[in-house]
Amino acid sequence: MPEAKTRRRKVTRRIRRPTPEPEAPKDEPREEEGGDWTQLADKAAKKVREMADKAGPEVKKMAVDVSEGLDGAFTKVSEQARDLMAKGQHTRVRIKFRGKQIAELPIAVVAAAEVASFWWFGPLRVVIGHVVGKAVLDVEFVSNADAHVAEGKKWLADGELEKAVAEFDKALAMDRRCAGALLGKGIALKIRGDRAGAREWFGKAEEADPRGEAGREARRHLDNL
Repeated sequence: MPEAKTRRRKVTRRIRRPTPEPEAPKDEPREEEGGDWTQLADKAAKKVREMADKAGPEVKKMAVDVSEGLDGAFTKVSEQARDLMAKGQHTRVRIKFRGKQIAELPIAVVAAAEVASFWWFGPLRVVIGHVVGKAVLDVEFVSNADAHVAEGKKWLADGELEKAVAEFDKALAMDRRCAGALLGKGIALKIRGDRAGAREWFGKAEEADPRGEAGREARRHLDNL
């Protein structure tokens, strides 16, 4: 009898793959040395700039309807000029029509003069006579001290407190009741750590402009001292 064939077993070899080594944890980006202090300084600088913006010069504005006549409108402007001049807050008057400035005069002149004394009211009458609808004069009461207040704001935003105070003092020499200068000086003293001095100047700012933005901002600082 023929011999039975022997069946060969198939041997399956498993190939062992090398176990991947665990990846080293990636280093998280580190803040630069001194980053925390830099952030604090940036926040402080931003706060100072915000406070400086609040010390902006106050410009009182009024809109006067001249549709019913220039004489009556200018009477209202003169009355307001006399009131502000008595308070010593403003020194000049800008008069604009449709965004274009037509005059800038000392407040004393506007307070005392009559409309007929200004040559430019003649041509203005002609222009207004051809306006359909409501005609309005935009009047701004400003102070010569405003330039020093603006300069003081710049120094204050840069952290130059002594220079800022010097500019605010120049503004107050021109206009003793300049609310922006009073507020700005109070802010500078507050930042410098002179709480008593800051309280004094904030009080003066509130007294000079109790219903305006400068006065309200001064009151906020007083409440937080």
